Amino acid sequence: MEDDAWERFCDALKTAGGVLRREAPSNDALILAEGYRHLVRMIRAGFEVAGEFGDPRHPELFPMATRTLLSEGVTSDARYHQAFIDGTATHRLRGERGGAPLIEIGVYTGRRGFHPTSRLTGCLTERELAVAPDGRFDVVLGPGQQPGNWIRTDAESRYLFIRQYAHDWAHTQSATFALRREDASGPRPPLGVEEIEAALERTADYVRRGPELWADISDYWADHAENQLVPQETADAKTDITVPSGHRFACGYFRLEPDQALVVTFHPPPAPYWGLHLDNYWYEPLSWTDTRSQLNDRTATREPNGSVRAVISERTPPEQANWLETQGHRQGSIVFRLSRTDAPMPEFTARVIGVDELQATV
Repeated sequence: MEDDAWERFCDALKTAGGVLRREAPSNDALILAEGYRHLVRMIRAGFEVAGEFGDPRHPELFPMATRTLLSEGVTSDARYHQAFIDGTATHRLRGERGGAPLIEIGVYTGRRGFHPTSRLTGCLTERELAVAPDGRFDVVLGPGQQPGNWIRTDAESRYLFIRQYAHDWAHTQSATFALRREDASGPRPPLGVEEIEAALERTADYVRRGPELWADISDYWADHAENQLVPQETADAKTDITVPSGHRFACGYFRLEPDQALVVTFHPPPAPYWGLHLDNYWYEPLSWTDTRSQLNDRTATREPNGSVRAVISERTPPEQANWLETQGHRQGSIVFRLSRTDAPMPEFTARVIGVDELQATV
């Protein structure tokens, strides 16, 4: 390795800190603290993608989100696996289906933050995926048509992304996966110096671009949907987050004092899944190992007319249903997912009231 490779990497990382000088982190100590942590997390995420698992000649599935590696508005109701592939080659994905009600095996032109585009080119969901009586499945990803489960790929296909959604992962068995490139010749060879240098360069580029991209989205919602929820499809193109097949989003931004609550009311349509959760400014979910800041169509308490009344606040009466706790955050993003239904996105009404007023409305 060249003597200055590490120094160049560190110098490139310095420029990523510019995102911390935006108005939100500059004026909010918690956003700033989480911003430092987020940048460090993105170094790890970037090197995993660019170096540890970045060789499409020897693709390997690995988790996209963990308790200490959160980003991009992931939800704790989902489990995510990813791999980098060469779409001109043929791959075989084998596994056991597990118990998640929703699953999507999707192929994209790239991963956000690493490639110029991230566009879904083909997928199989729980509706199309053929599963054997013993729960096993076999999927071929390749340019040549195949019988059974097949996702067509081509030279633009670079990224395999698998999502599973469940209402309660404590009582749901995740699917298992094994990915193999059919023309792979033996195991991956040891990393070379040039490969590491390239991975460090791509990692630094990702750490510069990724947090900026998601901070841009936070700033957009803060400006256009403060204490509201707005359908993402009506928003600026900069909020396009390459949504999975059959999913639609409504987004907003809460900004509350400690003695305030945001009451959100909506009438969700029948759907296999919907979820509502809170993120911090960096699009890290506030809840991952617990449910304090998220709810879904199974966990939400409904009003007699079928509507849902959710309360976003730092504190609330103990008997309050559908409480999404801000966990010390004065501001952050609100994300609503509606999945696998053609029904219209529900209309949301939102109003800010004093926390003390909640007692009278419970």
